[in-house]
Amino acid sequence: MRAVHKRYLREFFPAMLAYVLLLFFSVGWLKTLEGSLARTLVTLLPVLPIAFVIRAMVRVIRDQDEFERRIDLESIAIAGGIGAFGFFTYGMLLNARVIAAPPAEAVAIWVLPVLLGCFGVVKCAVRLYYRAR
Repeated sequence: MRAVHKRYLREFFPAMLAYVLLLFFSVGWLKTLEGSLARTLVTLLPVLPIAFVIRAMVRVIRDQDEFERRIDLESIAIAGGIGAFGFFTYGMLLNARVIAAPPAEAVAIWVLPVLLGCFGVVKCAVRLYYRAR
């Protein structure tokens, strides 16, 4: 494993662990709080580690070689398209009242996980594509 990828793992995993811990902590704490400011601050606690996850992703992409960057660029473009198409399709079905509408926050909170999940799956597929060529 190259040094750039080792650094990525050293940055990514602690940030994800902090996210998970802060998410559980904030959800539990939020139930006991009154007032908008306190609820806002506690709700946004898990967002900070996600900023570090994004920073780690940007740094690894920036510091990779050209071929690895190409794979990541194609993967994020395809993943973004898949996620956007999926949410657009979902929105059209909601608009037509074909499916029951959930609360807006239930949809909004899934945008980043869907994008990152699609990116991971698509990146594996793009790597396999280039390996086979």
